[in-house]
Amino acid sequence: MIVRLARIYIGVLLALHLLLVSLSVVLSINALLGAEGLYGIFGKFVFFSAFGLMLPVSFLMKDRNVWKNEFSTCPRWLKTLIVTFMICGGAIASFQIIFLAGSPDVESNVLFGSFLPLVFEAMPLGIFYCLLWSGSVNETELIKRVRNSSIALTVGVAGVLALHFGYLPTQRDRK
Repeated sequence: MIVRLARIYIGVLLALHLLLVSLSVVLSINALLGAEGLYGIFGKFVFFSAFGLMLPVSFLMKDRNVWKNEFSTCPRWLKTLIVTFMICGGAIASFQIIFLAGSPDVESNVLFGSFLPLVFEAMPLGIFYCLLWSGSVNETELIKRVRNSSIALTVGVAGVLALHFGYLPTQRDRK
């Protein structure tokens, strides 16, 4: 029963992650084509959600060496996709910063804001594959990883809610 709940938890995170990756790809293609309308609506949300989703996903890893542990269990097509997302996202975001620099905020750097999340959204695809389909993680290890991830998710959500409702100081409070 507990293993089934752990797999459901991972499945929900995977579904959210795939939705976020899909939206990032659409925003990135849109930015390359010069259309900035969708980025104006969803850009900031996607940018910060990519980093927010990394908190619980990072606790699903075996240890810090994702390339050795999780990435090695991925099929070739998934490895290619992960590396492509990382290289493409990093290269185009760097290009924006170096050559087309504007204001440092996410809203004005459309290429940077739409492509950088792809760099951080790529590796969780390998982590999810390792946990759900590779068969390299036993049930005890799976439960331990999901426990740590759910604690991180709870702490992260509590922190965001505390910040939102004014229980934590913000930059505005310090001025």
